[in-house]
Amino acid sequence: MKQLSSSESFLKEHSNEYQKLDFFKFGQCCSYNFQIANKVELIDTSNKKDTTASIFSSYSEPTNYISQLVMSSNTGVDFNKIHLFVKAGQDGRSQGACPFCQTVFLQLLVKAKTNNFNFDVLTINLDNPPKEFKELSLKPPVLLHGSSKLLDANAENNAVILSDVDEIAEYLDQSYPNTLLVQDKTNARSVCLNVFSKFSHFIRDVATKSTSLEAELEKIDSFLKELYNNDLNEVKFMNGTDQMNLVDCYLLPKLQHIRIAGESIKQFKIPNRFKFLWKYLKVSYETDLFYKSCPPDREIICHWSKSFLSQKHLLQIIQEAPYKTLSVHDEIKI
Repeated sequence: MKQLSSSESFLKEHSNEYQKLDFFKFGQCCSYNFQIANKVELIDTSNKKDTTASIFSSYSEPTNYISQLVMSSNTGVDFNKIHLFVKAGQDGRSQGACPFCQTVFLQLLVKAKTNNFNFDVLTINLDNPPKEFKELSLKPPVLLHGSSKLLDANAENNAVILSDVDEIAEYLDQSYPNTLLVQDKTNARSVCLNVFSKFSHFIRDVATKSTSLEAELEKIDSFLKELYNNDLNEVKFMNGTDQMNLVDCYLLPKLQHIRIAGESIKQFKIPNRFKFLWKYLKVSYETDLFYKSCPPDREIICHWSKSFLSQKHLLQIIQEAPYKTLSVHDEIKI
């Protein structure tokens, strides 16, 4: 009988201490059964509540990554499980608002619908990362597949460790060929290339007006309008099908940052006239994939405002209920 690794043993012993998000059982037949609300409350994965005294304190180095568990497939011991390390939120434990981390999270969720494998998602506190991450100069998102001393000090180092989003997508396609991520028959990626940089310039006051950002958003709206022959009812994803691929995994987290941070920090709203873009967001909001991978609004706001807001103001934001905005405004007629 195969002996449990130290990480698996820890998880088994402390299963009541850490609240796993047992969303689904991975396999060829997956069922997804939950309700989408206008705003969805995030489950507290740390099983602890934020306190004023602890939010900005120095967190001790985690003795085991399992204490940073955000999500696990809960299918028992799996020595071939994929581990995704993502940026931690303001409490040092829950999921943070890195759009690139969410991109990889989405990739795994897309793959898990049609391929048989298990994975978990664990957070890394960038203010006090584990020494193993420091030694390897790793920064989330990091995908680890196989045996590694990063998770078990007694393990052999034969794991695949990747941190480039494109390389991760290619690796997943090679390892799990059902539902390819890296395919762009519609050249959609070229349409999305500049939207996030224009947003970054705008929200950081490099650009004083939103004109360039709106122009990039209009490109996406026009692309979707042409792709779906001016039929709003047909709009799904950027590849012209009802299946997400790498372009969607890239674009959707960035659009959510633009929407939430833009409105909260710069009073910028994605114009209502971009109906095809809004329909694209609406379709995505109604998927379990986006729901599970999306960080709460407060994390997105803190991600962009931490450098110029006072600690008191940040504290107020962090103490807000961890909601996710996953609906389209009523005035947008789609």
